[in-house]
Amino acid sequence: MLIREESPMPAGTVSPIDPCLDQLTRWTDAVAAPERVPELLTVLDERLPDPRGLRGRRYRLSSLVAVALCAVAGGARSFYAIADWAAGVGPEVLVRLGIRFRVPSEATLRLVLERIDGDDLDQVLGRYLSDSNGDGGGRPVVAVDGKTVRGARAGQEPAPHLVCAVTHDGATVLGQCRTAEKSNEIPAVRRLLRGIDLVGAVITIDAMHTQKTTARCLREQCRADYVMIVKANQPGLFARVKAQPWERVPVVWQDGLERHHGREEQRSYKIITVPRGLRFPYAQQVVQITRRRRRIGTERWGVEVVYAICSLPCEQAPPKLLSAWIRGHWTIENKIHWVRDVTFDEDRSTIRTGSGPQVMATLRNTVISLHRRAGQSNIARACRRLAANPVHAVDLILGT
Repeated sequence: MLIREESPMPAGTVSPIDPCLDQLTRWTDAVAAPERVPELLTVLDERLPDPRGLRGRRYRLSSLVAVALCAVAGGARSFYAIADWAAGVGPEVLVRLGIRFRVPSEATLRLVLERIDGDDLDQVLGRYLSDSNGDGGGRPVVAVDGKTVRGARAGQEPAPHLVCAVTHDGATVLGQCRTAEKSNEIPAVRRLLRGIDLVGAVITIDAMHTQKTTARCLREQCRADYVMIVKANQPGLFARVKAQPWERVPVVWQDGLERHHGREEQRSYKIITVPRGLRFPYAQQVVQITRRRRRIGTERWGVEVVYAICSLPCEQAPPKLLSAWIRGHWTIENKIHWVRDVTFDEDRSTIRTGSGPQVMATLRNTVISLHRRAGQSNIARACRRLAANPVHAVDLILGT
């Protein structure tokens, strides 16, 4: 009987299983459980409903959301970009997010993120940011406004419209919700306000929401105060405010001359205690704001007169403070909506399915808030830095 002798493996030849063993070793070295689960992962596990069935879950929902947040913090704009971020970082990074042994694919990330209830995610992340925001001292001031995600329009379906609440001082997004189909911002804003802890806060809001029902919601249900702009969409209230004897009221405050976008602007304020007959719930002060504007280098000034009402008396909302609140309302446009459009190119995003557009907007809101809390004023630059160093992205998201 012939016995075949196996020839020895030539010197220098590498076994085909060696790379697999090396990869397994890397994962094994990295998968030691962290000493404690980061607070964000715990919050997501406890508060965010999982849309998946119990069978076939390979990843915790909190881990997938955390991966998406880290990728967006580095500038990711799509589900493919989020998956590329996960595939490109090492196991020692992913294990901190609760990912072990296998990197989630684009299909996994997309299917989960498109099925999460957008309002639930908004509420959970908004409350997490609010709880970890700390007490900045003084009365919190919150701006409320809406934005349409224009790129998410699908066929005859309108693009989703989202309303959010943002702090004036730190530009932290406290909450966001989607307007119902065949509806508008007004009921959505009241639903948003009722879902946030606003006790003792001042809410600044534009003329669309200068509604009696919204004013009562703020004072009676949220126990908050308001500063509302008054325009002709409320013709009776606008006429009564405009008819006050403003010519006999002195200017009580004037902002310094501001220069921006090639223009000069100055605002002056007249304020009166609410007269009898105004017939608006809880209003205490009426404000006339006169804006004078001109292009730098020209002599001609344009004048615009705007009115506002406030639920706080003069002792609690003096002219200087009212001026700061009214000007600070544009925080939501300048520091949140503009960044989502320019840095993250939101209006050209092609994510349209399920709750994907709202979820991506929520991830962007959260990342912008965390960047600003970390002292970053240029969000595009901050994203580039984290794209080059994913460890720092995880540090930012997990708060470590």
